[in-house]
Amino acid sequence: MLKLCILFISLLALSGCATQPKSVILNPIYTSGKVSQINTSMQANVIDHRITNFTIKVLNQEPAVYLPDASLPLKVQSAFANALTSNGATVITSSNRKITLKINAFHSKITESLTQHESNATADWQVIASHNNNTFEKRYTGQSKITGPLKHDQAKVETQLNGLIQKMLTRIVSDQALIDFLQGQ
Repeated sequence: MLKLCILFISLLALSGCATQPKSVILNPIYTSGKVSQINTSMQANVIDHRITNFTIKVLNQEPAVYLPDASLPLKVQSAFANALTSNGATVITSSNRKITLKINAFHSKITESLTQHESNATADWQVIASHNNNTFEKRYTGQSKITGPLKHDQAKVETQLNGLIQKMLTRIVSDQALIDFLQGQ
């Protein structure tokens, strides 16, 4: 019985040593300002359709995966609405003119060696706009790469991902074909 108690206590103590996946903290902010003129009211939504279960993945290393940011769609929604309003649109909760941003992929894969690291971030988003039984769909993709000495710094990778969100939103709100559709032209 004593051996069983010692074994149980040892297992309990060792189970606390297991490494938990790290959380990713993203805070995308639209700062590009006015890059176009979108003079219309619309309902804007963001939907997370990512299939992968990670936001940052360090290849060939333990722990290799960072937890996905569950609030990513809400954070992108806020930045997306800010990008639209900064460019003249009025974002309202109910409208027959709708724009939906689908996040199909958004992650960074990191490779590390003894002397350097490389972070390759990828975004694959789709915009679906609808108005008067007409639909506009377009896919936007983006990439970002950073390299540095030694091991990666999580804060720098998070900054890289925030920058990629900024770049993607700027491309979307400056897309003349999308603007023309939203304005009914």
